[in-house]
Amino acid sequence: MEKEDLPLLSDWMNNSKFYGEYFSPMSRTRTEMEKTLENNPLEYTTFIVEKKDGTKVGAMVHFTIFVEPCR
Repeated sequence: MEKEDLPLLSDWMNNSKFYGEYFSPMSRTRTEMEKTLENNPLEYTTFIVEKKDGTKVGAMVHFTIFVEPCR
């Protein structure tokens, strides 16, 4: 994801039709998302999914989960 994708991602994240009926919209402003992109404390990466013609059709996130070993 690039900074210029923020307006589109913000629109998607605040739209219940994008997430469907099983997930609530995030209700985050573009400014909040920009700060998150610049200061990524959770170590995750957002990818914008595009068709071959460049049409943006979705997004996905890759993140690391830190788990304590079982004793």
